[in-house]
Amino acid sequence: MQSLTVAPFIRDSFESFQKSACGITLDVGRQRISQKELLDLIDFVKEKRLIESFNEMRQGKIVNPTEGRSALHTSLRDPSPEAPHAKEVHETLERFCKFADNVRSWKWRGSAGDRITDVINIGIGGSDMGPRTVWNALRSAQPEINLHFLASADGVIFDRITSSLDPYKTLVVISSKSFKTQETQANAKEIFDWLLKAGIGPEVVKNHVVVVSAKKDAAEFFGLPKENYFPIWDWVGGRFSVWGAIGLPVAIALGSDIFKRFLAGAHMMDKHASFTELQNNLPALMAMFAYWNTVKLDVSSFCFLPYDERLRTMVDWLQQLEMESLGKSKKPDGSPVIGKTSLTVWGGHGNESQHSFYQWLREGTAKTAIDVCWCKKPGHNHRELDKVLMANAKAQTEALVTRDTGSKYFNVVSTVTLDDFTPERLGALMALYEHKTTMLGTLFGINAFDQPGVELGKKLAQRVYQSDIN
Repeated sequence: MQSLTVAPFIRDSFESFQKSACGITLDVGRQRISQKELLDLIDFVKEKRLIESFNEMRQGKIVNPTEGRSALHTSLRDPSPEAPHAKEVHETLERFCKFADNVRSWKWRGSAGDRITDVINIGIGGSDMGPRTVWNALRSAQPEINLHFLASADGVIFDRITSSLDPYKTLVVISSKSFKTQETQANAKEIFDWLLKAGIGPEVVKNHVVVVSAKKDAAEFFGLPKENYFPIWDWVGGRFSVWGAIGLPVAIALGSDIFKRFLAGAHMMDKHASFTELQNNLPALMAMFAYWNTVKLDVSSFCFLPYDERLRTMVDWLQQLEMESLGKSKKPDGSPVIGKTSLTVWGGHGNESQHSFYQWLREGTAKTAIDVCWCKKPGHNHRELDKVLMANAKAQTEALVTRDTGSKYFNVVSTVTLDDFTPERLGALMALYEHKTTMLGTLFGINAFDQPGVELGKKLAQRVYQSDIN
């Protein structure tokens, strides 16, 4: 029988391979790097001014030169009156939180006087994945208000959602930053037709539809009053936008107090990222090792494996976050990138995936970076189920990093554990991965805030659509 080896090279050299902040513990003890290599990597990161660049972003410096914009998603959760755009951010937050509270307390009712029992979020990309991830993570087993998501222009999901709903008890939130997204416009048109067929016409539809957009006259476009409009801004990218009015459906379905706690947790991680030295800075460490694994170890993909149902949809959110931000082949000055930037991002629920693609991870011919994520406190009272789930999480973490001696293929595994699953912890976790991503942009020397490939696809789809009409 061949001997097996675990290659936690850093365990014997790193002062402490477990780093904690904001209720989250990152274990980097299975990273494949020597002490000397780690010190050289830290020197490289310092030369790149990683933390300084991050703080310049938070202060409003233009970090998206392609579009001449800042990237101030951190301002959306910053309670300080000194934060960039603080006045408009805080006014908007309080306004849409009050609206959410009015819906939940039945002060805002449907056109026939019914309480709102269901909310449909119409949006795609960041207008869908962020709210969907938060809802899946924090919803109760029997919510007072149910949240549904219409993203793709697919009539099958449209029918599946609307066929079970009462239009008179439904509120629709149309979210589109540019207000030009083809799928969102198409779904909005279908929703207005659905409401009209139920007898909810132009004179009363205002009780059932609100709009979130950077386009100030978006509500009027649908014949809605201005008070049915909630603003977002061009200095926040879609994939970073759940912290603002894009999160309105979540605030309605979960409550404004839950939403504000979610923001508070993210702000805690913002401060940690800004003021903590590299050796103990969770997002900086994540970015450093991701850079090392990509450039030095030729790792080809990043796999996120949550052992928690509440984090199931975070895989999709991470995929957009990292691949849209880092999938670039040119630097801001137009020169080509040398080497890799983004890894392929994928994953699945850890326990289920053990019976799916773990065989490939364990013995296939690839090098993969893996984050295994779980919470120390279960979201239920089924002790035996939790015992089985956690046993698998911990055992598989070791199994994934174990290879036959001499194999040129390997996995690099980190674990991310939450001390509890609260709105604050979820906010901190999502902010952690946001910061890892933008910091990787700094290390790779690319613009993490534009998406020219996405925009090209939109233009081509619109051209094909118009040619079919003509």
